Amino acid sequence: MKSKPNIFSISYLCFFLVLPFIYSKDIIDPVLIPRQVWLTVFVFFLVIIICYQIYKEQLKADFTFLRLSLPLLLILFAVAIIISFAQSNVIAESIYILSKALMCILFFIITTYLIIQNKLALEQIIKSIFAFIIVILLFVIYQFFIFKGSITLIESTIANKNLLSSLLFLTFPFIFYSLVMPKKWKILSTFLVLSILTLFWIIQTKAVIAASLVFIGILFSAVFLKYQKINTNKRFTRLLLFTATALIILASIITIQYKHYFPHLLSTNTAHTRVLLWENTVQMIEENVVFGVGAGNWRIHFPEYGLNKFNKRVQDGTLVYQRPHNDYLWVFSELGVIGIFIYLSIFIIALYYLFRLLKNNKNWKEIVLFLSILACIVGFMLISSVDFPAERIEHQVLLFLIFSIITANYYTNLFANKVIRTISIKPSLFLIITMIPIILSLYVSINRYSGEYHTSKLYNAHRHANWRVMINEAGRAINPLYVIDPMSAPIEWYKGVALFSSGNIDKAKISFERAYGLAPYNIHVLNNLGSCYESLDEHAKAIEFYLKVLSISSEFEETLLNLSAVYYNTKEYEKAFYAIDKCSINSTDIKYASFLPLILISKLDLILNQLEDEDKIEKITELKNSNSQVIELYYTSKRKGISFDTYLINH
Repeated sequence: MKSKPNIFSISYLCFFLVLPFIYSKDIIDPVLIPRQVWLTVFVFFLVIIICYQIYKEQLKADFTFLRLSLPLLLILFAVAIIISFAQSNVIAESIYILSKALMCILFFIITTYLIIQNKLALEQIIKSIFAFIIVILLFVIYQFFIFKGSITLIESTIANKNLLSSLLFLTFPFIFYSLVMPKKWKILSTFLVLSILTLFWIIQTKAVIAASLVFIGILFSAVFLKYQKINTNKRFTRLLLFTATALIILASIITIQYKHYFPHLLSTNTAHTRVLLWENTVQMIEENVVFGVGAGNWRIHFPEYGLNKFNKRVQDGTLVYQRPHNDYLWVFSELGVIGIFIYLSIFIIALYYLFRLLKNNKNWKEIVLFLSILACIVGFMLISSVDFPAERIEHQVLLFLIFSIITANYYTNLFANKVIRTISIKPSLFLIITMIPIILSLYVSINRYSGEYHTSKLYNAHRHANWRVMINEAGRAINPLYVIDPMSAPIEWYKGVALFSSGNIDKAKISFERAYGLAPYNIHVLNNLGSCYESLDEHAKAIEFYLKVLSISSEFEETLLNLSAVYYNTKEYEKAFYAIDKCSINSTDIKYASFLPLILISKLDLILNQLEDEDKIEKITELKNSNSQVIELYYTSKRKGISFDTYLINH
């Protein structure tokens, strides 16, 4: 496994070696934006070197591989994102999604070009990936000891443990291919694959474990059933299969025997939540099947389809889902039927290329490579159905690197000799074309980094009720490409909260109305806008917005209390009681303790007006002089599940 390093192979090694270290504690998501910047800078560097070498005639300006279906589909996917802008409620989010997609596509084009031009050898790519894996595993070991074995906190620098596992899964083709290379590579590859599989088991990532079993099943089934005759190392392959089978059986026995140590592996709680997310997403798709809701806008529309079936944290808006945990439904809901067709076609064409490359191939090493990639893509598609690797830069880099290897091999082995017309691009034109997505990505990333940086400060001011600082940081956070925070709350909403709390109701109303324009189904935005109208004595408008909240989350306590207060102020006492009656008697909200006695006394008057029995009228009239007694009777009726009217009359 020898090849002479050059500036490109060294650059890829540096890129992957540094990638896990790209991290910023100053922003809300510490890795997403910084790694997009790192990818952008890396691609920019490659573009400059390529343009220089083409100009110096050290490289051919041959981009004929762009005629292939896979590159064309990737470009069409970017076009589908642009088309979705017409449906977007928040254009800034769509532009952000486009910038990420364009950078990944440009990375794919450059990598494919360099492989075809023999400037980036597979062995150099593998060295880069191995360095990447080792750095990530070192972070894992460090965190394991720092967090004293707490598996939920082990994430390396990849955001969470599920994403860590799915990222390492994408390295399988490179590791398994190295198993058929010289001895030193076999030893390192064996160590890495055993370490990674053990990690999957320890941190209990069900989807990735399932994908790994699928990967191993596909790889070894093909090796023993179809390619047994040309297996150049049958003894090693059998030993590997025996070892893998033994480890799987051993891990299964230990898991069943000591199941209390594997609560996440055997739990179905997350599966139930995902099903609920998918149900809402399917409704979103049904209403926007052709064009979708716009790239990056799933999280804006998600509450529209109801939060009642979720847990209390979701109903109260303290837990906000950002994605459906299914990349196919995500793409379908945001880009519509054309977008999902293109997205699925990318994977189908990649698999088709692999089947063509495997057909009649007699080179054992290439067979292992293509089988490993095929098994990885199938496994990755399984993971994508229950997680969100499409969001993360590092996952997309590895996936598009795999696509580049497939495309370059397909072009070189099966397509190049059939080409009649080539695509030759002058260095100046290539530079201009590539600078468009690079500049866009940098501009978007810088703006979003700035937005998240000031939003992080805004959060801190919010926690300390520092309204002046909160208003200032909100103003600094908002820019043309950042208007909503990672929790799906418009920055204008935070500004409105600070203004309202400062007593500036008129300006708060303006901010809340702007926030409503961006996030019309956000229950906090709707609730606070309703409170603004109520403070300005616009009771009808206040009721309208409170009812919108309850149509999304019928048990959102804050809105129920606010609505009960409006009805009480407008002397609609029956409605006031109905609203507050939906709140839990265990409520810790100070407004509940304040509003309840007044509304219950009003309820007593309504009950008295309906009674004719003098004894009961006298008895209930006496209760009006004792708030504590009325409240206790009300609590008792709630505990017994009897309506307050019935319980009071018959008590």
